[in-house]
Amino acid sequence: MIHSFRLRLALLSAVLSGLALAAFSFSMWWLMRDIQIEQLDRQVRAHAERETHRAGNPPPPGRGPGHDRMASKIIESLGIRDNNDLLVLIQDGTGQTLYRSAHWPERFDVETLPWPAQSSQWPPPTFPPPGLLPDAPPGFAGPPPVSSTSVQTIGGDDWRIGLSTTDRARVAISVNARIIEPDMARIRQAFYVALPLALLMIGLGSWFFSNRAMQPLEKLIAATRRITAKGLDHRISAQGEYEECVEVINGFNFMLERLERSFKQAQRFSGDAAHELKTPLAILQGQLERAIAVAGNGSSMQADLTSILDEVRRLSSISSKLLLLSLADAGQLKLSREPFCLSKVLADLVEDTRMLAPQLSVAGEIDADLLINADASLLRQVLHNLISNAIKYNVEQGWISITTVVSEQTIEVVVSNASSGIAASEHDKIFERFYRIDPAHSRQIEGVGLGLSVSREIARAHGGDLTIKASSDNTSQFVLRLPR
Repeated sequence: MIHSFRLRLALLSAVLSGLALAAFSFSMWWLMRDIQIEQLDRQVRAHAERETHRAGNPPPPGRGPGHDRMASKIIESLGIRDNNDLLVLIQDGTGQTLYRSAHWPERFDVETLPWPAQSSQWPPPTFPPPGLLPDAPPGFAGPPPVSSTSVQTIGGDDWRIGLSTTDRARVAISVNARIIEPDMARIRQAFYVALPLALLMIGLGSWFFSNRAMQPLEKLIAATRRITAKGLDHRISAQGEYEECVEVINGFNFMLERLERSFKQAQRFSGDAAHELKTPLAILQGQLERAIAVAGNGSSMQADLTSILDEVRRLSSISSKLLLLSLADAGQLKLSREPFCLSKVLADLVEDTRMLAPQLSVAGEIDADLLINADASLLRQVLHNLISNAIKYNVEQGWISITTVVSEQTIEVVVSNASSGIAASEHDKIFERFYRIDPAHSRQIEGVGLGLSVSREIARAHGGDLTIKASSDNTSQFVLRLPR
């Protein structure tokens, strides 16, 4: 099955053109054969008429030098290679045979020849005077010969017969139709040479025109690959394209326009909502903290206020993440790059993890003196998100490992932890916003499913990426890749 539309279009065009060319060649060959047959019929008929004129003063019956010379002239005139392919019969007006070729086939019955009938009126008013009839012997004043052509099949060969009669003689000249085969063979050979070259040219032409027909589609493909959150304002020019392609391009541009409008509305809403919530949440958080300080220690009021404060802090975190994602979608996430030591940050993170999760085994294999130029605050947020997930989605008496892999152009931070495993079908989905692997189980774990989305956007803003690495055992491995 051919999946390439360009190749299928080229092959279809080449096949259809090739079939049309083959049909045309076969028709031309058959037409040329018919022309050759018609020409042969005219020639044998003309020779029969000419010999009928000459038979007005016939030589003595039987074979003679004059008849043999006549046969030789016909053979030379028709280009006959084999003398057996020519048959000559001459009779007088009474039907007595004056001459017949020595190799006349026995199955060729002379009595069955369809001799043409003589005209009943002679001479016609417009008949030329004696001696003016073309090819007539001197003193000939009889009616002109009446001629016709016929065909008989003898031994599988078609014999083209020219018949001519007058009141004095009858002549039949028969030629085997196979004498045209050498000419037809040369024509076939010419077709055999020309057809492959023509098919090659058709194939190349089909491939060229299929490529030309695919250019508008390639422009659309290239345009779709360039579309990002910052490239939705891109439009494709339809100038100079085919009418059908113009409709597709206009529809694509209209789709981009709607996407751009919808995306800007969603971006504006999420950014404005997160920004507007930031201030009241900060005020609410401060008031709750003061109220908790005033409430009696251990009182039910203090416990209720503390629970509300936790939810406010959670909303504030969600609002900050939404604002960051909104800026990343718009390509407006600004980084405050500065040199800092990634090795020290990771070493501190290992110690913090041991204090936060004393029940887990925490190990770190970190290369020394890893200096990078990045936004330290945002990069710490990514690392804290990865460690937080490793702690929350770990198993009892599990482990966490933080390692670094250094290459010439990149630094990879691999955060691994023991877990119940992540299905391969979930690897792409876990980076989607608000997506959680096991909603029923995840309700018991803090978070709303924005941490990995935010972390990946930050990594990509630095020119790197955040991916999950497939593993065969119950292990989760997240790889943070950063340029050096």
